[in-house]
This record gives sequence, C-alpha cells and structure tokens, in this order.
Amino acid sequence: MISCKKIVPPAPVISSNSKEFFSVSENTVKNGDVMNFSLTTVGTYTLTMIDTVQNQVVSRERFTGKIGTNSLKIYTNSLPTKYLNVVLKDQNNVQIGKTKIIIN
Repeated sequence: MISCKKIVPPAPVISSNSKEFFSVSENTVKNGDVMNFSLTTVGTYTLTMIDTVQNQVVSRERFTGKIGTNSLKIYTNSLPTKYLNVVLKDQNNVQIGKTKIIIN
C-alpha cells in the first residue's frame, strides 16, 4: 500500500535581530549579534561607531553593500564603551541610517 503525505515545512523562526537595525532609535546588542538593514543601491558604504560620552569614533568599517537586505556581525568584545551611536553612510557621505546601541 502506498500513501502520499503532504510535507509542510516549518515556519521560519524570526529572531529579535532579524528586524531592520536602523528602524528603531535604540538597539540592545551582544557580541556576535547580526544587524540587518536594507539598501536601495549597490555601492561602498561606511559604518561608523561613535562613543556617545566622548563623541569619538571607536570603529569604522567600509563594505560593499548590495540591493536588498545586508547583514553585518557586531563584535562588541573589543569596544571600549557600552553606549554607541552607529551611523551608516553611502559613498557620497550621505547618512542612510543612525541608531544607538547598548552593549549587553
């Protein structure tokens, strides 16, 4: 006897860090978290982390962005402070996104 059974794939699990990173004014992160954000054009982008107390740049990374969702990991163990502003700019130095992060 042969029977057919419909296989239903499980619903995708949406984690807290799957939200649009720059859509909220503040994010709580821990080492290894992923920040997801959407871009409308391919190009070179700069992600800058700024100490909110001393207003000094603590990290700056350039990367090639793609159209659609982009994901970058945050490594917080080497960061000297718990409160940072994160700013995303395009190749023309136009700000695309900004948020504050609190490191757990």
